[in-house]
Amino acid sequence: MSPLRWTSGPSRVAEVSGELRLCLDLNVWCAAIIGHAAGRSGTASQLLADTATGGQCALGPTRLIVSWTMLTRLETVLVRALHVSPASARRYLAPIASAASADPTGGGPYVLLGGSGLVPLHDDEDGRVLEAAVAGRADVVATGNMADFVNYRSEILVPGRVVLHRTADHEVVIAHPSEVARWVRTGEMKIG
Repeated sequence: MSPLRWTSGPSRVAEVSGELRLCLDLNVWCAAIIGHAAGRSGTASQLLADTATGGQCALGPTRLIVSWTMLTRLETVLVRALHVSPASARRYLAPIASAASADPTGGGPYVLLGGSGLVPLHDDEDGRVLEAAVAGRADVVATGNMADFVNYRSEILVPGRVVLHRTADHEVVIAHPSEVARWVRTGEMKIG
């Protein structure tokens, strides 16, 4: 299953063994970009983008999990929806691809080829994100649209905030960016 070890009791607390494998939905990357462009700082999405590309947080080393499909889609959204120039979009994507290719534990690159949309979700794009997260053995997916990630394999831990998605051999926590930001800021993955 997951390298997260859960305690029992009224509040569930996960202990990360090794690195935190973090996957950010495209809406988190976009929110971080929009926040920077608007002059904001310290938002949950900005913290998560910085954590994902920086390789470290209060929980320990962090590995970014992302697929080439996700990076390509993010570039398309930046250019078509957010009206960023193609050159600026590529400059923004470069550190993301670089962070995903680096490994804080000294291993090799980790940009996935997966994310083809085989996971049955309401939104095909979110299915590709979840597929990449599972293929990359992510511990956590941060997303601003929780409802699109819930399916028959989901256990709702905190309605609208935290979901546990199970496959035959892996579990991944799907959570709202503000929840994940609290975890990476405090070093405690407490649910409930």
